Amino acid sequence: MTAVTAVPQTGFAWGADGHQSVGAIADTLLSGTRAGAQIRALLGEQTLEKMSVWGDCVKGIAPEKDFSYTSAGRYPECAPFETANGIAAMADYVRRNNTACNPAADEETCHKQYHYADVALQHEHYKTGYVGTSDHDIVHAIRAAALVLQGKEAPAPFSFKDKQEALALLTHYIGDIHQPLHVGSVFLDASGNLVNPDDAGYDHSNNTVGGNALQCPCGNLHSLWDDLPLPYKRGRMNEALVKKARLVPLAQGSLEQLPAAWADDAIRDARKLFAGTQFSKSTPSSRGSNWSIALPLEYEKTMVSMKEDALARAGAHLAQILQAIWPE
Repeated sequence: MTAVTAVPQTGFAWGADGHQSVGAIADTLLSGTRAGAQIRALLGEQTLEKMSVWGDCVKGIAPEKDFSYTSAGRYPECAPFETANGIAAMADYVRRNNTACNPAADEETCHKQYHYADVALQHEHYKTGYVGTSDHDIVHAIRAAALVLQGKEAPAPFSFKDKQEALALLTHYIGDIHQPLHVGSVFLDASGNLVNPDDAGYDHSNNTVGGNALQCPCGNLHSLWDDLPLPYKRGRMNEALVKKARLVPLAQGSLEQLPAAWADDAIRDARKLFAGTQFSKSTPSSRGSNWSIALPLEYEKTMVSMKEDALARAGAHLAQILQAIWPE
């Protein structure tokens, strides 16, 4: 089953602040460990915090414009990579991960599909083969990056040229998989009723694209979840998030099993974030169907708490998987 994306998932999970917070948490937790030393050897003066955004910065490379970089100066967090060598490295990555997954006409380029799955909330668990999953979704991307860090080869269609590239991408993907709307999704009919694409048969017009097609006064639901409240932005709450991350239990399972377990957690969180949400009838747009939504009272309070918990877990899980790769 290929990933379904009738409309591109253009949102950057958590935005730069969230991804950098995840990286900063892991940097702190790994200080003084063998894994921390391996990271320094690979990244030099860079850190997980700084490299965490590279996976989104590469989206500025435009294959249709001869793989030129089209986002110069747009995202401050990408500025360190906007040198001649940095742009060449991003373009090289996109070339290697552009069409090897054979994307359909309504799907994004391969490397963009590595950032998510869209599993219907009727399912309690992630399972390859469900609509919205593929052999190159977020679960498989994490597995592939971890393999490269272990000195093994990534399976096709992934092409991570070295451990440094794999580390930057693993850092980013673990942030992504803890954003609930990068795994769990609702599929709606024209009347705004929930449908299960794995039972009814997949109709691309039912796809809400990880919340990007769900409109609210805040914009769309995906972007609402990508954003962080001011107190939680990088540099303001990292100390509190690190404290919370230290309390996260050690993840149980093999490196093969952990990404699917984290996807299960994201589906659980997505169910919680959709609880009480009302959906309108669909309206056509230039990029597919949209639905207006009404969020329940106290939604912001619930959302802030869930974001804090997810960021702390992401930072802890990133540190844990790197310590599993480079144990003491």
